[in-house]
Amino acid sequence: MKEFIARLALTQEFAKEHAEELGQYGFKILEGLPKESQAVLNIGRFTFASIKLQAETKAECKRLLQAAWNQSFLPEGLNEILVAEFGDTETNLRYKYTQGIYQNFYGMDDFMRRITELSERFPQLKEMGAEDIIKKQNYLCAIDSGCGFSTILSALSSYLIALEAYPQPENGGEAACCEMIMGAEEKNGYYDEDSAIDYLRDEDSKKGSYVVGLDISYYLEGKKTDELRRFVRRLEDVQGDYVIVFRIPFLEKKAFDEISNLLSDMLLLETIQIPPYSDICLLEAFWDHFTSIGILPSTDIMELVTERIHQEKMDGRFYGFKTVEKIANEVILRKASHDSKKLEEGEEIDAKTLEAKEIDGFVREEKTKLTGYAALAELVGMEEITARIKEIISQIKVAMNNEKLERPCIHMRFTGSPGTGKTTVARIIGQIMREEGILRKGAFFEYSGRDLVAEYVGQTSVKTATICRDSYGSVLFIDEAYALYDESHTNNDFGREAITTLISEMENHRDDMLVVMAGYTDEMETLMKANPGIRSRMPVILHFPNYTKRQLFDIFMLMVRKHFMYDVGLEEEAHKYFEALSEQYMQSKEFANARFVRNLYERTWSKAALRCSLAGKSQIVLMKEDFIAASGEKEFNEKIEVKKVVGFK
Repeated sequence: MKEFIARLALTQEFAKEHAEELGQYGFKILEGLPKESQAVLNIGRFTFASIKLQAETKAECKRLLQAAWNQSFLPEGLNEILVAEFGDTETNLRYKYTQGIYQNFYGMDDFMRRITELSERFPQLKEMGAEDIIKKQNYLCAIDSGCGFSTILSALSSYLIALEAYPQPENGGEAACCEMIMGAEEKNGYYDEDSAIDYLRDEDSKKGSYVVGLDISYYLEGKKTDELRRFVRRLEDVQGDYVIVFRIPFLEKKAFDEISNLLSDMLLLETIQIPPYSDICLLEAFWDHFTSIGILPSTDIMELVTERIHQEKMDGRFYGFKTVEKIANEVILRKASHDSKKLEEGEEIDAKTLEAKEIDGFVREEKTKLTGYAALAELVGMEEITARIKEIISQIKVAMNNEKLERPCIHMRFTGSPGTGKTTVARIIGQIMREEGILRKGAFFEYSGRDLVAEYVGQTSVKTATICRDSYGSVLFIDEAYALYDESHTNNDFGREAITTLISEMENHRDDMLVVMAGYTDEMETLMKANPGIRSRMPVILHFPNYTKRQLFDIFMLMVRKHFMYDVGLEEEAHKYFEALSEQYMQSKEFANARFVRNLYERTWSKAALRCSLAGKSQIVLMKEDFIAASGEKEFNEKIEVKKVVGFK
């Protein structure tokens, strides 16, 4: 019998469905294995399990694990089984490092395959006297920022040392790697070609590093393929001194293959592709952060953490595990504050658990306690919109309950000026569709058209598809969608790439995602020319007209009444102000409708807060003078005047 270490990678769907089991499915697998295998569960996580067992061959090991899985779960739940053999003793360095990699990495299945291949190849190469080939094996790694590139470099260098392909570094450390970001000039941490080559040829560098990470994203901009080819030729001089891992962002297949083919023309190359992490992988990273310091989170925080991750993504600046670590640290600070307060009140605490009630306010609340239709009824001036939404929902429900009817396409276009309620209504529609059983989750994801566009050709389709993946079962709201297309610039490849991906996603998930594109009426009509398929896939059009003066006043007073006590004089002053607004100003593209009203409301209570603070009062009451002070500021007292043209005819 031989000893093996195995890693069972689960499908994302299975992992999401069983997340609340916290990896307990691993014990069910053990129950299905024969006793003579002496199987031990090293670790069970959300997305994988690592098991040590004995068998005659690797093939038998995989067969036993697959059979044990099938006894308890559907075969579709298991994505892949990786197995490595390392002899009889745990003191073997290869065993140590493989076990560590198999049980500590998540979302990096392709990297796991490369490690497994290394473990299989190296003994055979050594037998052939060709082990130095390992030193000439380079990699192209497609991975986004913050998703573990440094971790891959460190793990790979440690593993090559464990294989005895390289000796222990002279500095005594186990990891021997470095990173360089290529750029036009050597500044701000970027390397030009000459400085990079000089560093790699330096004898001291060779003593300290065996694996070199080279970020070559710079060469993707403008397709600098000739520059990249020249640089790679210069790297031939250091082949064998280093294993080079080239890094680019995760790209769609065609763009990735172009770079891979260019590098493999001159270098011995294998590829590692790490797709953008799914919610379940990011949630797993969050969980690992806490369990590593001995705190066990409760499953009741899973939805909160996932929602916070989504909120972090929507500003267009999400950095994978680094952002997740930041979220985890924020949670730790909130728990510490909660526990401190409880101790002051003489209550007992449990410092080793984490529950949702301990992190109150952790997620920016956008939800309402009202039903969707009740929330819609509260909106000013939405009578026609409400009637149309009820009609759409009724049609969908009839089709859902009648097998003979095809479910209508639900993707929508919202047209109108800024601040007319498009975002608010889209959010409420998601809530209604969840309540009516049309959408599974009914969550709300808001992006601008520009957010879908990435830095390089081939990256935009990945970014757009990832945004859509997060939005399955929910609403994807794209404001200023017309930014994706400019008919005067026919070579806008990035925008077209996003639109093409969107159309595919809208078709493939037409029953499990609502895409709403919003913007000015004319610009939205121009957007429909970008691709013949976009108009037919967005058949529902809701137009949001500008608010009247009376409606703007009503919106302002709704905000005031909801949060503050106020003086009667304020209401009278506000009514006079809105009635005095210039019609030309209200019809201009500069006017932001309800957004303008919200800004005025916030400025008004800001004035009141300052006045009350200076007077030593804790309760804020809005007064007439607060409104006068706020509305007198430049951005609110503008009146667009008709200017006479002076000149000659």
